[in-house]
Parts: sequence; structure tokens; C-alpha cells
Amino acid sequence: MARRVAWCVVLLVPVSAPAAPVPKGAGAAPVYFPTAVGAKWVYERDGRGDETVVVAAVEKDGDALVVAREGTNGNATVYAKVVVSPAGLRQDRTGPDGSDVAVWLLKVGVRAGDSWDAADGGKRTVHEAEKVVVPAGTFTAVRVVWEHEGGAQTSWYAPGVGEVKRVVKRGGDEVVTRALKSFRPKAEPNE
Repeated sequence: MARRVAWCVVLLVPVSAPAAPVPKGAGAAPVYFPTAVGAKWVYERDGRGDETVVVAAVEKDGDALVVAREGTNGNATVYAKVVVSPAGLRQDRTGPDGSDVAVWLLKVGVRAGDSWDAADGGKRTVHEAEKVVVPAGTFTAVRVVWEHEGGAQTSWYAPGVGEVKRVVKRGGDEVVTRALKSFRPKAEPNE
């Protein structure tokens, strides 16, 4: 009997050993927007030529990064800053009444089918990640549909890249208004 008890104790000792440490970044949510100065997107736009946008500046604000973008023509006012945080992507915009509103473009940690009221009207719904083919290649991207009074806009966001495609629906027509043609995650060394 004493031998059986001893074997039971020996068998239980390895089970109670401490677990291996969790690697840094394991389980961290993906970041759906580049946060390096010099990141550059070139989009094909619905028959209006290419649109080139670069990250001009990045500022830390608590646990978030505020990413300022500008077009190649130097006009920074066209592009709202994107706030990249553990909660997702948002833009701070001016609401219809002139007040500042936080517009969540993509929330991290939500499940497919979850939706939220959009501060700029309507609601946004997140869908499963899916393969999206654009001129820049094939991306696995999360689809977000913004339904609003004027129609709907669908955007696909890829980790580390941001928006890779945008489709606008008005009435019965769907138009691809943005498709990623090329992407560079950071500035070239000689820039």
C-alpha cells in the first residue's frame, strides 16, 4: 500500500510544475493600421486616378498612437488622423452639430456579426476575415459594413496595412471607390 501511495505522489509532482512563460505579444490583438512614419499607400480610385497617402507623423496619446496622414500634394487637411489603440481604429471628427465625435472604424475584440452605433450616423457591423484580392495582392482582411441613411460602405482592413478596399453602395449600384495598388510599411532608408 505504501508503494502505491509513493507512486501516486511521484506521478503528481510533474503535473504541478510551473507553466512555461508566455512569449511577449502572444495573444495580442493585431494592429490594423501602420504606425511608422513614411508608411505609404497607393490606391486606385473609381476612375479618378491614383491616390497616394503617406504617414506624416505619429504621436503617443496614452495607450494610443495618433497617426497623421497626408496626400502627396502635401494637403494634410483631407485626411483625418487615425487613432490606433488596443480597442481598435477610430477617427475624431466633427459631428453634425459641430461637436467632436469619436467614430470607430474598427473595434478589436468583437466577434463576427457584432455591430455598434456609428457616431457619424447609422451602424457599423464587423464580419469574418476573408481573402480580398486587390492590385497590390491578396490580403486576409476583416470586413466592416457601415450602413447609413445614404446607403452603405464596406471597408476591408488588413493587419499592419489598414484599409485595402472600399466599396460604396447607393441605391442598387456598388462601386469600388478604393483598391490598394501598393503598400510600403515604412519609409525607405534614404528618405
